[in-house]
Amino acid sequence: MPKGTYAKDATEAETDLIAYCKASHFDREWMSDERWATTVRIACDKEYGYDEAYRTIDTDQVALLAETAKQGRKSKLDADEDDLLSLVERADELAKTLVPNILQQCADAYLGGQRVNLGFSKAMTRTEFAQLRKDWTVAGEYATGDGMFTNFHSFPPQDKQKAGKGSVGDTLARRDTQGNLLVKIAGRTFNMHVDIKD
Repeated sequence: MPKGTYAKDATEAETDLIAYCKASHFDREWMSDERWATTVRIACDKEYGYDEAYRTIDTDQVALLAETAKQGRKSKLDADEDDLLSLVERADELAKTLVPNILQQCADAYLGGQRVNLGFSKAMTRTEFAQLRKDWTVAGEYATGDGMFTNFHSFPPQDKQKAGKGSVGDTLARRDTQGNLLVKIAGRTFNMHVDIKD
């Protein structure tokens, strides 16, 4: 955006601010809904506009990566009432599945203030992923709602090329068929993309 410009409405502001977040390698998911709504209003304000809205996002990104913020997230995770990470590692029905590994990757991303969209390193068959989805649902049953991990859900494999979602950000990489496992950690949604080999 040229210096001194502002959005004509909230829809335009949302689109441009999400694009700015992506270009900055910052996930909008890390901003609270209230903070995001304020940033959108700033972008629409003739006096402040995009310049100030971008500064708000930059400030949040710096704060997210600060060591004190990381320690705060670690303290929250350590105080998880469900102790879900340990629970799924010990649970007979989950211990030998990929669930503990995937949950740990999501937790590590949360601790580090990293991207909320993650890619699992191993491609799976549709049958393997169907079982993983069942295991993911079981893990969600262990989460009481008072803990840090909530809202476990998943989506069946989708051909991303056919759905028009084949691009990976601004890179040349392409996505083919993927399934998704989602979980909220402290209210932020983490999405594990799993490649499906047909």
